[in-house]
Amino acid sequence: MEILRHICLLFLSSYIIWKVCDSFQQASRFLGRHMPNGTRGATINAIGSSFPEFITSFIAIFEYSKNDGAMFGISNTTGSVVYNITIIPFFVIFACLIFKNLHKIKFDKIILIRDGVFLITTQVYLMMVLSSGTISISSSLILIAFYVLYLIIIFNYPKRAKNKEKTVDDFSLKNSKHIVVAVKDMDLFRIFFGKSEKQNFLNSMIVLFLSIVIFYFMCDILVSSSYALSSILNVPSYLVAMTVTALATSVPDTILSVKDARAGEFDDAITNAFGSNIFNISFCIGFPIFIYNLLYNSNLNLSLTSIDSINHLKNISIFLVILVVGTFIIKKISWITKGLIMLLAYIAFLTYVGLEIDNFHSKDETMQHHRYLANFSS
Repeated sequence: MEILRHICLLFLSSYIIWKVCDSFQQASRFLGRHMPNGTRGATINAIGSSFPEFITSFIAIFEYSKNDGAMFGISNTTGSVVYNITIIPFFVIFACLIFKNLHKIKFDKIILIRDGVFLITTQVYLMMVLSSGTISISSSLILIAFYVLYLIIIFNYPKRAKNKEKTVDDFSLKNSKHIVVAVKDMDLFRIFFGKSEKQNFLNSMIVLFLSIVIFYFMCDILVSSSYALSSILNVPSYLVAMTVTALATSVPDTILSVKDARAGEFDDAITNAFGSNIFNISFCIGFPIFIYNLLYNSNLNLSLTSIDSINHLKNISIFLVILVVGTFIIKKISWITKGLIMLLAYIAFLTYVGLEIDNFHSKDETMQHHRYLANFSS
């Protein structure tokens, strides 16, 4: 019964995060209406939709430090990176297939190569730092600096022509939805601003802020339920974070990318996935650890078990990123084939996690057997 309760909490929190995404996207589209093609997806969408990962890392590191919370936050972020880079492009391609605009998929290769190289570089640096078992203030600052540099680059190079700018008049909040339905759908504009005629800067910023607040409370539930499930199922918490929690916190990225793809904004759909990953690795890990190091005036140390797991993880995660970037760049592969490659890549990742769980149980049984023999002999 206890396991069912925590599963229901995971689904409920994930559902609320999913629904809030609609209001968040509506606000982000207004605030980013003057941004060049591909920039909104890599900045406003990527940062906002990755706030669940950011908040999850913060909660895990500070509230569960005795339970290797840092590894939980890092694993959640790493799992989100693999999910974003494989499943989001798969859903984008699948959505285009469903709505019969697969032939319209077109994106800027320079943007893809730029984000791909940046993502791989950031990920390699993170894995080098984690392999040492210690994350210092300087290491966390370098991770943060990666994202600052990324922002500077995407706003200055390459110079691209802007999309046709949308005026304020293009954004209407006319909504006849009943308030009960609005609450069910978590339509924040309708709930807090009624049937307003126009969207503006103020109500868009308020909705973004409210979305982040809701993300915080839902992520708190995600973390506590994930730890509870790991205890009940006798599975390492970092493996639950890498799969179940990562999937739940990646819902916003998926929804925003699919909606952008349906609207024909393919650069934003893809750069949201890449930009989210760069934000996840550099800021969602770097900033909470930087604050932790400052408050406790010491480096953050990972357990020996965590270090061993990271050494196994780094090769497969980096390989998957390179595989996906290479698959996107190659022209001769059809979009359907590319989508299937993404799906198979994520299945391979889940298979790896399954093997890690089996390995953990095998070690646990061996340790219990040794304890039994020791007690018997004594």
